This record gives sequence, structure tokens and C-alpha cells, in this order.
Amino acid sequence: MTRTFRLIKLIFLVISFLLCLAIPTAGLVSTVKGWEGTCQGFNHDTWACPWWEYAGIEMFWASFLFIPLLFGAALVWLVMAAAQFIVAKVQKQKEKTSPTNMSF
Repeated sequence: MTRTFRLIKLIFLVISFLLCLAIPTAGLVSTVKGWEGTCQGFNHDTWACPWWEYAGIEMFWASFLFIPLLFGAALVWLVMAAAQFIVAKVQKQKEKTSPTNMSF
């Protein structure tokens, strides 16, 4: 059971890191596919902009998709890490107070 728990916790940690990388990756992929030398504002005005400005805007919009997922995965990992820490402390306390470990 402990090995499975640690594996699941590791999977959520990896998912969290991948979601952190997904925001800039999605912005760059969107820039490669859609940048035509202009950016568009909220009121549909357009202006000439460099690729890095367009990529920043695309990363901003991608963050709305990925940050909730990142928050969920990171929260699950934190809860699992806290649970593992508490269980380890309780087991250590039980070992410390068990009668078989007492020496005279």
C-alpha cells in the first residue's frame, strides 16, 4: 500500500511539473501557428507586434486553462504528502513507545 501511495504521489508531482511547462509551450505553439505580425486587443483594435509579445498574450490566455488543473494536481500532491508525513510520525511515535523497544 505504501509503495502504491508513493507512486501516485510521484505521478501527481510529475503532472504538476508538466502543467507548469504546458503554459509556455501552449503559448509558443500558438505563436508558431497563429502569429501574423499583429496583435489584437480587447476592443478588436490591432497593432504590429513582435512574436514575443504575441507569445506572452497567448501564454496569458493559456494560463486560464492550465492553472486550475495545476492547482488541483498540486493540491492533491500536497494533501498526499501531508498524509504521508503524518502517518510516518504516528508510526515513529508508536515504535518509540512500544514495550519491545524498552531496555532495562
